[in-house]
Amino acid sequence: MRNTIKIVLICFLWFTSFEGYSQLDEYIKLEENRINNSKSIEQELQLFIQKNYNSYSLTTKIKQETIEHLRKEEEFSDKELELALKNAKIVELRKLFFKKYSEKKKEYIANPIPDALKQSCVNGDFENGTASYTFWSDAYPQPATGTAFFQSCATPTAATATNVITPSVNNFNSTVTLINSTAAGYQQYDPVLASFGQNVPTLNTNGGNKSIKLNNAGGFGSSDITTMSRTFANINEPTIDFNFSLIMDNKPAHGQDIQPFFRVRAYDQNNNVVDEICIIADPDNCLFNRIDISSNRRMLYTGWLCARLNVQDILNQPGRIEFTISDCMPSQHFGTVYIDNICGIICATPQLGALSIDPVNFVCPDASSTTPLNVCGTYQTPANATLGTLTLDIIQNGTVVSTIGAPTQLTANTFCFTFLPNLFGASPSGDFEFEVNAIFNVNCSAGTYYYNLTDSSSSLGPDVTFSNCCLPTLVLTSPADNVTNLNPATDTKKERSDWIKATNIVEVGNNVYQNGVVYHAGNYIELNPGFEAVMGSQFAAYIEGCSTGYIYRTSETSITNEIADEEIHLVKREVEFYIVPNPSSSSVELIMKDNLFKNVTITTIDGKMVYDKNIELTDRTRVDVSRYANGIYIINLLDEDGNIYSKKLIKN
Repeated sequence: MRNTIKIVLICFLWFTSFEGYSQLDEYIKLEENRINNSKSIEQELQLFIQKNYNSYSLTTKIKQETIEHLRKEEEFSDKELELALKNAKIVELRKLFFKKYSEKKKEYIANPIPDALKQSCVNGDFENGTASYTFWSDAYPQPATGTAFFQSCATPTAATATNVITPSVNNFNSTVTLINSTAAGYQQYDPVLASFGQNVPTLNTNGGNKSIKLNNAGGFGSSDITTMSRTFANINEPTIDFNFSLIMDNKPAHGQDIQPFFRVRAYDQNNNVVDEICIIADPDNCLFNRIDISSNRRMLYTGWLCARLNVQDILNQPGRIEFTISDCMPSQHFGTVYIDNICGIICATPQLGALSIDPVNFVCPDASSTTPLNVCGTYQTPANATLGTLTLDIIQNGTVVSTIGAPTQLTANTFCFTFLPNLFGASPSGDFEFEVNAIFNVNCSAGTYYYNLTDSSSSLGPDVTFSNCCLPTLVLTSPADNVTNLNPATDTKKERSDWIKATNIVEVGNNVYQNGVVYHAGNYIELNPGFEAVMGSQFAAYIEGCSTGYIYRTSETSITNEIADEEIHLVKREVEFYIVPNPSSSSVELIMKDNLFKNVTITTIDGKMVYDKNIELTDRTRVDVSRYANGIYIINLLDEDGNIYSKKLIKN
């Protein structure tokens, strides 16, 4: 039975439908303003790159590794090498920009959805734009970051100062674009597939006028990995369904471990993966249609499909979903995906199937009992597949303790495993998880293909616990059980395997974070009339069996995408200028290398100004010094950033 918290409310907080819509409108306006700000910052960023491009060089190590990598992986021309080095420098300049102007990072991160909205989906289908979504794209210039970054479906990704971006509109060369059929530049069909005679719509037929496209079809010399992330204040549905259309460039000579991949993950509030889908470019997978372009290249594509993430484990809790698409590791072969209708639909038949364990939490079961335990759940077979095997593992600390090879009961879409508690061991201690594994078989033109689905836990927290098995119930009454945040832990930390009922008072303590009063129980905590947490005190109640792990949790617990700084692989070029000739008796030419200047002054050695002239921005100019007395002078050049560069002139 699902654990619940029973709370008898002293006062009620509620919103009318009008207030709810008003909050939603305010949130969307806030996000639209953020997105517009980020677009302005992108313009600043492009100017910054243009302005500083000639002032910096890539480190020698990175340049050498780029050349060596390209020679090893692909045939390339001088022009392609030049492009790869240029792209690498642009990435490094993005890092430098956000290091200099770190306050601008926040405009690339979606604002959290207000808890009061309590909706599982706002703008999930993109019809109101991209409010609440955060986007980032790692260019991974090859091999500036080496090759260890690529771990196929396990490749980590996170928003950084380098990679946060804002979607463009109908720009198919962008790593993130909002497809909009009502805006300029819209293309009804994917242009890459259309060039091979296959018309696959850029919008899902069940959607509206907009969808999102992640990654592009170009980029020699950089393995693009692009991610879209969305945080939910409250997951209020057991599944998150969505539509996607996948296109992957596939080179037969490359092994499966370095092919493009598409990954979708659901995370809990502690950033643990709750469910994951990952598809690797594989011509043997029946999902894909195939276009053979040459003996060395083929195009794989799916058309629009429907898929499902299982989020039942974090129902009624905060959560996050993340979509990631990658090029191949050597970088020349792309992966791109169209996404729509996130949580706005229910898949009649999830193309990739679905598997879920019903929530259970066994607290201190008797390991010697002859009373069996039941672990049940549901599954849906992937399209055109049949169920092969379905097994249950009992796992502790990543190690399989016991395996049940087949369910006791099995129907077309449900299963139950019945077993005795002695499968946890003779004297079990600690926490255990249930993991159900299903293998489905599907016949493809290339032979039998296998889909592996796993649900690695029945609920958030341990599925079974034998940790400090304690008393089942507790009643707390006033005044005997009144506490402050400064009381000893034996008074402020309470846990029970079944329930706690409280009518006591939590009074004001020192108001220091983590000094709070904590009650947790396995099934429910009941705050009855008479219970009061006085303003300024700190109190938390939550469902957890007897674990002795008293974590002070607050309603401010949320998931955020924080942008981290990265190492910058740039060397500042020493700006030099030349005086030609020097010494001189007539005129001199002033030449600046890799920079421009706008003012020239000449002073005597004792600081007297003899020449001061503003000029149009240039890298060279000529000055007549014939009328000056012989001696030593100082020539100063002022660049557009206000930097002054000085050299001595000998007048003879």
